[in-house]
Amino acid sequence: MATIVEAAPEPVVLIIADISGYTRYMTANAKSLAHSQTLITELVKTILHQIELPLKVAKLEGDAVFLFARKRDTWIQNRNAIGAKLIRLFEAFSSKVAELSSSTTCTCTACTHVQKLRLKVVVHSGEALFHKVFEFEELAGVDVIIAHRLLKNSINADQYLLLTEAAQKDLELPSEIKLDKGKESYDGIGNIGIGVYYPGGELADPSHAEPVSFSERFGKSWKLFLKLWFKPLTPKPRGEEANFHHIDATAGSSGRIGFAALTVLLTPIYLPVGALFVLGRALHTRGREPQHTQGKHVHTADGSCCKRPTPDPG
Repeated sequence: MATIVEAAPEPVVLIIADISGYTRYMTANAKSLAHSQTLITELVKTILHQIELPLKVAKLEGDAVFLFARKRDTWIQNRNAIGAKLIRLFEAFSSKVAELSSSTTCTCTACTHVQKLRLKVVVHSGEALFHKVFEFEELAGVDVIIAHRLLKNSINADQYLLLTEAAQKDLELPSEIKLDKGKESYDGIGNIGIGVYYPGGELADPSHAEPVSFSERFGKSWKLFLKLWFKPLTPKPRGEEANFHHIDATAGSSGRIGFAALTVLLTPIYLPVGALFVLGRALHTRGREPQHTQGKHVHTADGSCCKRPTPDPG
């Protein structure tokens, strides 16, 4: 049963952090979906680890994290901190992608293509009505709809920070950040003025993207190896059915049980073998600078360096 928490809408800043390329990634890697889910989960956790008050998580939406902040009396003190946090969010995400890419010893398509994932962040400011559905706090209202609509836009880029004009008035970005002004139009809503920033490779921090010592490199790679190997045995969330996309969909419950049993039987053999692979990976990456942090990315004013090329109609 839903219960109203607030009698009237209150001012809020709404943020949606969306993993770009998720649909293509999951579709292309249907046969290795378990690894895809594990890697996406690691990236979502990275986003969640960056969240601190006054920002709160409204809900997880598959490949996206929906956040909000109530505009209290102390908002002036928070507008600069949240603006800087949005930029650091791209740093953390980029570093995690680099870590996963350099740590995995798996050669499935999910693991070898994780570096293609990017981050889109949409920020809008307005009002929302708070209500409770069981133990979950839900947000409703026109501005909540607008924030989600803005995920479907005309921006031809895989990674960007989009702020509506309302959000630009409520947040203060670092002085070096320049926004490209534009507008989006939606049926039933009309035109919405926006500003877009295209984070480039200069945001990646090499100290975060690559472990400094051998023990750190080995530890990160080993933890990722264990998560990927034991994915078939991971307890599923309540209400969800187990998904073993490694095997034929017609295999039925006996096939899925057999796959899990095979994982258990092979574990004593494969863990030592995996340790050797992990050791080799840690030694191979010793002293190597991640490709995306070599040198310094020179970001063009119009963001064209980070945009997708327009497909040739021919």
